[in-house]
Amino acid sequence: MQIGSIRFMSTSILCFAAAGFLAGCASMREHDVTMAQVSEPARATINKETAGGHVDKITKEVERGKAVYDVEATVGGRHMEYLVADANGELLGTEVPIELNQAPEPVRASAEKYFGTSNGLTVMKGIEYGETHYEIEGPKNGKKVEVTFDPEGKKGK
Repeated sequence: MQIGSIRFMSTSILCFAAAGFLAGCASMREHDVTMAQVSEPARATINKETAGGHVDKITKEVERGKAVYDVEATVGGRHMEYLVADANGELLGTEVPIELNQAPEPVRASAEKYFGTSNGLTVMKGIEYGETHYEIEGPKNGKKVEVTFDPEGKKGK
């Protein structure tokens, strides 16, 4: 084997190893958990917020340097989402379904411009860390996509 071939093979192996390591790190930062695995303070908050409903999924992740739980639940027949701090159970955010006509006019206008229609759109109003956003899901170019707008209708993350 020539030196160039060995160098190429070594570089390829290192690249694959790094990719695998990074994928592993990503999965360590965000993973599904059961209610039994949730901290006691967070469990109390989740039970309070979902009383009369049921928890569908809990994902533990790190946001803004803190361990949090992203909780999806069905309460009163509606899909709800909650963001709960692991350490103290603080409710950091909520997402609730709303009708498009309940969103601010700039959000409605931006959604119609982005999707080309107002039909078939699902809207979630979220408040996380004191900031409001609107997640809108609908058909675009033959696919179902989701886009986030701030209250002024500016496209977000």
